[in-house]
Amino acid sequence: MSTRTMHLSTLSSGYGFTVLAAFSWSLMTLFAKAMLAAGLSPMEISFWRAAIGGLCFIASAASLRTLRIPPARALLFILWGVLSVAGLFYVFLTSIQYNGAAMGEILLYTAPVWVAVFSRYISGENVSRRKWTAIAMALCGVAFVCFSGGSIRGGFSPVGILCGLASGLCYAMQYPFFKYWQKHHRTETIYAYMEIGGVLAMLPFVRFHTPYAPQTWSMVVLMAFFTGYLAFWAYGQGLRRLPQVHVAVLCNLEPILGTAWACWFFGENFTPAGWAGFSLILVAVLILATERARHAG
Repeated sequence: MSTRTMHLSTLSSGYGFTVLAAFSWSLMTLFAKAMLAAGLSPMEISFWRAAIGGLCFIASAASLRTLRIPPARALLFILWGVLSVAGLFYVFLTSIQYNGAAMGEILLYTAPVWVAVFSRYISGENVSRRKWTAIAMALCGVAFVCFSGGSIRGGFSPVGILCGLASGLCYAMQYPFFKYWQKHHRTETIYAYMEIGGVLAMLPFVRFHTPYAPQTWSMVVLMAFFTGYLAFWAYGQGLRRLPQVHVAVLCNLEPILGTAWACWFFGENFTPAGWAGFSLILVAVLILATERARHAG
């Protein structure tokens, strides 16, 4: 096989893995709505997502013989998982509970805006006028989405909005951490310890409020496998094969698909102002992603 053929094969598999990650993450809107309706709390759903997903990562890392790492590094990954796994999973589910799955997805995808702000005020990177324009667009989009009343009847929920924005912040914090440590450890190893941290953080607070029917257990296991394991694993595989900007752009499929599932299967919908905000946020994220490519070039 020629070098060019191998390169094309690597790229195509990278695109496939990234699309798989976006698709798998988008399914969280379906699982979340169904499990909340079955009586599970956001904390219960988040706990199972991390616990079962973490077991899958532990089994994968053990099979690859990459689970054993220096104790100090394992502790670092566990502590980071407290915020970027337990925090992300819980506030995202709470946002969905209060404001609907479609709105939760959109607010989650303010993450690239947080990354751009971090790059300016923490890393000291120069932020171009194009980036500031994208950030302003995203903030306007958030305002449109929030004050339009959300994607379910019941209207404006400050708690849901704050949790949605917090989910974007927690998601953004995963990016630089994973980007750095992926150079030293496999995806399976990093997320095995991070999800252990998430489980340990949630364990004292989780309460199981309702008996689980077999159908509920099926949803819990499928949700954890697709959104707590497969999505993160595929995301890591995509990053190993593609430039980061390509992964960032393709991951924009997640809020589009997640919103589509919520509107299609659960009848959620935005007002015209909400759809305008949705579009502004997606365009802003696309600008921020392509800006990284221009800067790298």
